[in-house]
Amino acid sequence: MINETLTCCPICHSRELQEHIDVIDHFGDKENFKLCLCKQCQTLITNPRPSIDNIVTYYKSNSYVSHGDKKGGFFNIIYSKVQKINFKRKHSILKKYTLDKQHLDFGCGTGAFLKFLKTKEWSVTGIEPDQKAYNIATKNISSVYQKLDQLPSDQTFSSISLFHVLEHVHDLEHTLKTLISHLDKNGIIILALPNYKSEDAQRYGNHWAGYDVPRHLYHFSQKSVHQLAKTFGLNIVATHPMKFDSYYVSLLSDEYLNKKKSYYKAFINGYLSNRKAVKTNEYSSLIYVLSR
Repeated sequence: MINETLTCCPICHSRELQEHIDVIDHFGDKENFKLCLCKQCQTLITNPRPSIDNIVTYYKSNSYVSHGDKKGGFFNIIYSKVQKINFKRKHSILKKYTLDKQHLDFGCGTGAFLKFLKTKEWSVTGIEPDQKAYNIATKNISSVYQKLDQLPSDQTFSSISLFHVLEHVHDLEHTLKTLISHLDKNGIIILALPNYKSEDAQRYGNHWAGYDVPRHLYHFSQKSVHQLAKTFGLNIVATHPMKFDSYYVSLLSDEYLNKKKSYYKAFINGYLSNRKAVKTNEYSSLIYVLSR
C-alpha cells in the first residue's frame, strides 16, 4: 500500500507536528495508523496516510456503511428515524442563516438530504465521487456530479454543506477554495465534524470510533476549526450540536473496546457525553456555520 507523509499541517501550515496516538482501523485488517498533533492549531492528522489513489480500498469493507443505503433490522429502523429528525434540523439551520434556496451538498451520498430539500422547494445540486452512491443519487436528483470541477464555473449557491465529509478530503486547499468560489456573496458553508475533544472521545481513547482511520484524514477540535476558517478567510457564525452522534459513536466505540455491542452502555455513555457538553459545548459532533 502506497502511503504519503505530510511534513506540515494542512490547516495552518505549521511544521510543528508531533506523534500523538496510535489508532487501529477496526473496519479493515486492523492496520495501525498514527495520529500527529499540530502544536499550533491542535488539528490531529492521520500521518502517514494512504495516497488518494489507494484510499479507495479502505472503503470496500462490507462493514463500512457510509451512505446509509442498507435497509432492514432494528438498527437501520432507528437510523432511518434519526435521519429524518436530522434532516429537519439541518433544514431549519439552512432557513435560519440563508436568504435563498440554492443548495449544494458536497459528498451527498445517495442524495437523501437533497431529496428532502426538494420537498421543501429548494433547488439542489450534489457532488458524490463514490460510483454506487452516485448511481442511486441520480435516480432522484438530476444535478449530481462526481467531481467538484464538473460544476459550471459561474454557478453559485446560497448554501453549501459538507456533512461529515471534510475529514475525508485529500486536497483540502483546492476543495475549499473551489467551494468558496461557488458561494454567493451572502452564502454560508455548513460543516459537520467529529470533535475529538468530546467526552466520549476522551472516554474511549484510541478506540473512539470518531477517529475512523485512515478514512478520516483530519480530526478536528473547535480550536482547529477556528483556524481552518481563518486560513480560508471565513467567519464562524454559529455552532450547533449533533446530539445523536454520541450514541452511535459510543455504540461502535464500545464494540471496538469490548468486542461486543451493548445498546444499553451506548445509550448511557452517549447520554453522559451530551450532559457534560451542555456545560462545555464539546459535543461528539458539531455543526459549524461559516460565512465570508
